[in-house]
Amino acid sequence: MLGTFQENDQVLLITQKGNRYFFTLRTKRRYHTNEGSFDADAIIGKIEGSEVISSTGQKAVIFRPTITESLLFLPRKTQITYPKDLGFLIAVTGLGPGSRVIEGGTGSGVLALFLAWHVRPGGKVYSYDIDDEFFPAIHRHVENLGLSDVIELKKGDLSISVEENNVDVFIADVPEPWKTVESAYNALRPGGMYAAIVPTIEQLIKTSTALKTSGFFEYISGELFFRPWRVKEGMSRPHHKMRAHTVFIIVGRKTMIKDTTLWSLKLPDGYR
Repeated sequence: MLGTFQENDQVLLITQKGNRYFFTLRTKRRYHTNEGSFDADAIIGKIEGSEVISSTGQKAVIFRPTITESLLFLPRKTQITYPKDLGFLIAVTGLGPGSRVIEGGTGSGVLALFLAWHVRPGGKVYSYDIDDEFFPAIHRHVENLGLSDVIELKKGDLSISVEENNVDVFIADVPEPWKTVESAYNALRPGGMYAAIVPTIEQLIKTSTALKTSGFFEYISGELFFRPWRVKEGMSRPHHKMRAHTVFIIVGRKTMIKDTTLWSLKLPDGYR
């Protein structure tokens, strides 16, 4: 039956209590949770959105995980970029199918994999890191997601040089992104987009200065907040916890002007 779960498929299981579990289907296996175990053979053959019951009688629903859900379950050996920031990077840089993107540092690979998913078909992500320790694990995730022809992992330092040129987007998630601006300018096509992810305001200021003195318009600098709500008739209210400040994001666009320090850009529509 079209769309049914098969062996080796990835499954996102959400219980009635709201807990989420992620696993790969293997026949004759049981997956143990805090709410009982779930039989893989009882899931194989079902369609998305079907209900399954645990060994202790707890109800759950099965889905195929979205790309963001898949990445959030990856081991976090380094700091990852959160969904609210990932989505903004896609929107503000305009990358999409066919885009060529340089990204680094790779870290656990979450950002690189997310970008690679969105530049298909025809696009390419070149992900740089000065340390290739996590590359073998990332390669496994690349293969599982079917992205082997989209992403290339490269050992190297964004602040020194990159091999590619005429790329559409350059994203720096490194401790000193202002040192990558020159490499980015040389690698980007005219009008290409630069973005940096930084945790502190001091890093943001240094990166802003480097962009303006290196031929970029500073499009936007800021941070994003997401405030979830618990929605129930007569009892709707914000959740007690929210994902507030995570990082600052700064975005610039390559110009043919050597120094844009004296230029004053108003915020684009939709940001003011």
